[in-house]
Amino acid sequence: MSRRRVVITGLGVVCPVGNTVEEAWGNIVAGKPGITRISKFDASAFASRIAGEVKGFDPAEFLGPKEVRRFDTFIHYGVAAGLQAVRDSGLELEREDRERIGANIGSGIGGLPLIEATKDEYNAAGPRKISPFFVPGSIINMIAGQLSIMLGLRGPNLARVPACPRGAHCIGAAGRRM
Repeated sequence: MSRRRVVITGLGVVCPVGNTVEEAWGNIVAGKPGITRISKFDASAFASRIAGEVKGFDPAEFLGPKEVRRFDTFIHYGVAAGLQAVRDSGLELEREDRERIGANIGSGIGGLPLIEATKDEYNAAGPRKISPFFVPGSIINMIAGQLSIMLGLRGPNLARVPACPRGAHCIGAAGRRM
């Protein structure tokens, strides 16, 4: 078995307790919960009406208006966390060989709000109302793809969907590629 070492050099967070590492850590240390009443949809038919929702997030801080419109919310979150992590790493990309730098993103699922909205548009107005950006706006690999485009990364561009262990899976896969 190989004893390669992997070093995490930068962190990024978009989650129910905060939208930056500093905010999330501060709220965790202060004991502020991320679980609140559901506000993003009508939960009155459900037995539980609480959840961890991301609040106060502005995708325009990370993406242009076209990308904000075209991409599902989970892509907004992933790109924001990825850009934060690169910034936090201190890596000066213009001084690095971008052929050796890639994006490896994990997600349990993604695109459901856009898939649901597209289905509603289809039901209301037919197939001609389906956006040509529907598929790229809802698939998981668009997080890694968008980060690679934005940062000029030309190394491996990967998306993994292993459910709960996705972070560890991405780290392990990246370590094996070294």
